[in-house]
Amino acid sequence: MAYTSDLRVKNYIKEVDRNIRQRLRKNQLDKRLFLRIFDESKEDSKLWEEGGLSFKDPTTGIKLGSNDAGWAIDKTEPLVIVEGTCGTERGQFGDGQLNRVSHSLGVAINGYLGVTIVPFHGQSFIKKGTRKDILSKKINYNTATLHKGLVTVALNVSALGKGKFLIIDLYEENTLEMLVYYAVLKYFNLPNELDKIVASVIAKMTNYLKDYQFGAKSRQVIQTLYGPKNNILAKNVRYYTQNLAALTTSTKRDGHGLLGKNLIELYASENTKYSIFIRLAKKDIDFLKRRNSKELTFLFRNPRIKVKCFDDLIFEDSKLQDKVQKIKDKNLHLNTEKRLMKDIQTAFNTGKIKIKE
Repeated sequence: MAYTSDLRVKNYIKEVDRNIRQRLRKNQLDKRLFLRIFDESKEDSKLWEEGGLSFKDPTTGIKLGSNDAGWAIDKTEPLVIVEGTCGTERGQFGDGQLNRVSHSLGVAINGYLGVTIVPFHGQSFIKKGTRKDILSKKINYNTATLHKGLVTVALNVSALGKGKFLIIDLYEENTLEMLVYYAVLKYFNLPNELDKIVASVIAKMTNYLKDYQFGAKSRQVIQTLYGPKNNILAKNVRYYTQNLAALTTSTKRDGHGLLGKNLIELYASENTKYSIFIRLAKKDIDFLKRRNSKELTFLFRNPRIKVKCFDDLIFEDSKLQDKVQKIKDKNLHLNTEKRLMKDIQTAFNTGKIKIKE
């Protein structure tokens, strides 16, 4: 049986829990601390108040991503809720990591301590060639680092003053342990250094970003979005290339990653955000609204997100408009159309593609 990322994380959390309890025994508080953790992930998806490890978005009422474990006082009062992933060591080199955004975010925006544990730096096997090459010299390593967009949204959410969204390196010794330990002491009004350790984690996250600007290299980030009168509607907007099949077909469902990217944009500022789907028509949007998709329902219900589609675009260049229409059903995984995506980005930034209001 494969040693999955989920199982590895949960065993790690159980070991941390044992160490915390040893520290708490001198104050006889170990019996007041409860670790909610399940071997079956389907239990995780229940809301916290129903015995699970998920939280709702206060604005839309949509249930966000489930977590791996949670420490509570007397079984009911959330203290520190943890989501873990070894994605940087399991082939997630880029935007796939953004699938995790909603998990700890849901905890933080409800006023609690939400923690994501992940190796900041990892290596994964990559296979080149055909199947016969799996055990050949063509097996190579590829390095992966923690997605800085994930760190960006964590810092922005933490700055809101409700809960905290903290990201801790899986290999950073004792940090999670001491965070939970001090959280228990603070709950019982005992001397503690919780604020100090939270500040330390945030400082490390901030330092990790350095001069990073989310989306600076992405062809799908629009620096300036224009309206029909050449008026500026928004800054730093993202357009999306998912078509209807990508959002509805079981083998292609991109909803989780889509939600992560929208959450990053949403918490980058307090302004209204635009989500522009260049390969969807209005009839596609109407169809998606009738489906019971958690991720898409979040987009449609959130009052700060304006969802736009191909029918909302005003093209100055009819040839570019035709090119966009022709890729509606194209498999962009096989042919990424990099040149076209760059042309679309440039057209948005220069006002040659505008948005109907």
